[in-house]
Amino acid sequence: MPWNLLILPLIGGYFILSRCNLFKYKQQRLDKQRLVFDSILAGIIVFILTMLIRYLVDVCFPELIPFIYNLFPFHMPFIGTALSSFVISIIFTFSINISTDEKSQLAKSIEKTGDELELMLLSSFTEANLLQFTLDTSKVYIGWVIELPIPLNTNYIRIIPAFSGFRTDRRKLEITTHYLNVYDEIIKSSEEEINLNPDLIIKLDRIVSVSYFDTDLYERFNNLSESSG
Repeated sequence: MPWNLLILPLIGGYFILSRCNLFKYKQQRLDKQRLVFDSILAGIIVFILTMLIRYLVDVCFPELIPFIYNLFPFHMPFIGTALSSFVISIIFTFSINISTDEKSQLAKSIEKTGDELELMLLSSFTEANLLQFTLDTSKVYIGWVIELPIPLNTNYIRIIPAFSGFRTDRRKLEITTHYLNVYDEIIKSSEEEINLNPDLIIKLDRIVSVSYFDTDLYERFNNLSESSG
């Protein structure tokens, strides 16, 4: 088999790892050298499977492969097998993407390879844990994550804010806005059914710190500081 034809199954392996929902979110968290190695490995697997399919077709339908080979405008040994491996990679990728949920695959990749920040965002997204985001402006937002950031594609996260405030010069948290009360008032005052869109977008590079937020714990610390002051 001509060595230059091996580029097709290798491209097919890269296509699977970079486009298939089962693999792409994990690969986006790895370095480029690891992606190249994994693409070669995936391409070899695809090529071996294609060779196996070719062998079975040759045994069951011995006249089919020569017939297809004669259809090509140029003749080169194993060109049909190499092209088939690339086509199989595309068909496999789109078949998996149709049958799988993108968000669930993103969540699974974070569970396996995500950093501490991504794991906290995931816990808020899946378990509705309140998170406290402190920005570089000392502004603080407390809310639930409703969309996980996709590696290499976005630098933003979307949350539903429950509270907001700021940190004082002594780094004490002061809550100034209770969004839940505002939502409740809007819903009660409206005679018609309304669709609230309270989403707030935060840039990841503006975040200084992220932590879990517990209202009871916050009130106890606040009462304690007031009594000691």
